[in-house]
Amino acid sequence: MQVYQTNIQRLKTFYTSDYYYWLKDNDPKLIDRVRESLYDDPDSCDLILYKKLALKYKLAQKRYNLFDEVNDYRIKMSADVVCGSKQLMKLHPNFEVWIKDYENIRANLDLHFIWPQHKLPTINTYRYTIYHDRIDYLLYDLKCYFEGENTPMMKAYCNDRTSLWLSKFNNNFCDFVNEMCFSNFVNKNYEVLNIEYGQSRIIDGNLEDLRSNSHNEISMQDYLEQILALSISH
Repeated sequence: MQVYQTNIQRLKTFYTSDYYYWLKDNDPKLIDRVRESLYDDPDSCDLILYKKLALKYKLAQKRYNLFDEVNDYRIKMSADVVCGSKQLMKLHPNFEVWIKDYENIRANLDLHFIWPQHKLPTINTYRYTIYHDRIDYLLYDLKCYFEGENTPMMKAYCNDRTSLWLSKFNNNFCDFVNEMCFSNFVNKNYEVLNIEYGQSRIIDGNLEDLRSNSHNEISMQDYLEQILALSISH
């Protein structure tokens, strides 16, 4: 069984227990602490996930990491799901709804990515800081980076082994998309599709404006609803 499935079983047991209902009436602040104690992050400890990602990316695997090679340097890669469980809980506070959302996201390998793992900041962590985890904005940022722009994500791109890893794509966004399995997020011209609008528009314009929009609550709600639609359709 994959880790996310174990998480679901644990959480369902808790949320249907007498203890949960007692906490809800007497000490609701403790609910979050109990939930966190029952949850393991699949990106850091799911062996089956990493085996599937190794096949997806055609890379070597050792326990909870994949390994890419650039110029004879071995680069450790770690998993990154498209959005976190806390974002899903905020979007749909009802447990029965968000736990199903969580299952749909975690069950879809197309919504799992890999990035170089090293000292902070990494693409994995910094994409939340800059774009609130919006994968479409990150891809557009990467496209601009490959075109020579100084982007909001530069601090992560230039850090440690990420800079070396990105160099393997020779500033070619098309190659990056194809090798890293992001074809579902671009059109045939390799323009990045705007998930917030159901991928009916492309992303362009000023990166700082996109950064600001990613922290707009209504915009993020629309984005997450569309991510959930993608989790079912792909």
